Amino acid sequence: MTHAHFQKLCESIFLLHSGIRFAGVIDKMGKLVAGGMREGLSAMEHDSTKLYLEFALRSEMRKDFDKEFGKTLYSYSVRERVKLASFPLGQHVLRVSMETIVPHNKIIDAILKILSSTAQ
Repeated sequence: MTHAHFQKLCESIFLLHSGIRFAGVIDKMGKLVAGGMREGLSAMEHDSTKLYLEFALRSEMRKDFDKEFGKTLYSYSVRERVKLASFPLGQHVLRVSMETIVPHNKIIDAILKILSSTAQ
């Protein structure tokens, strides 16, 4: 996928729900290559570079278990102030953060459908 495709992907994810705070594509070095915070919102973290690198490393490390468990479709975590989901995209990772009140199952299902339609 190109930068333009990644940017369009992030824009389509923001349209799914107003409670989506962040939709971004991060490369394996932890660099944000497309997307970002929803317009009008500020990031909760102070050091996004460190956070993006952590997302990239985690995604890469999960590949070590693909043989035993199969490929990761997505990973999801709930924190006190935000819900987070990561979706591997080859050499990149799509990271989405949501308000705690959003229907994450519906959003994750919709993102998986978007990803499967763009993969074809």
